Amino acid sequence: MSSNEPQNDEAAREKAINDWLPVTSSRNAKWWYSTFHNVTAMVGAGVLSLPYAMAQLGWYVSINICLILTLLYIHI
Repeated sequence: MSSNEPQNDEAAREKAINDWLPVTSSRNAKWWYSTFHNVTAMVGAGVLSLPYAMAQLGWYVSINICLILTLLYIHI
């Protein structure tokens, strides 16, 4: 009986964690949900970091880098 108690304690602890977690295996996510989430996360980070980068580089350098990257993007 004593060997069964740790298993019950472990099962109870795991059940408590699973009840607390908002993400469970019962969710039915599609691949495009994940793709959309990843794209918005990457675009969001880029949009938030661009003003900081421009402020650190200054007007002349930042505008030139944006133009060079635009030309590279159009070329590729």
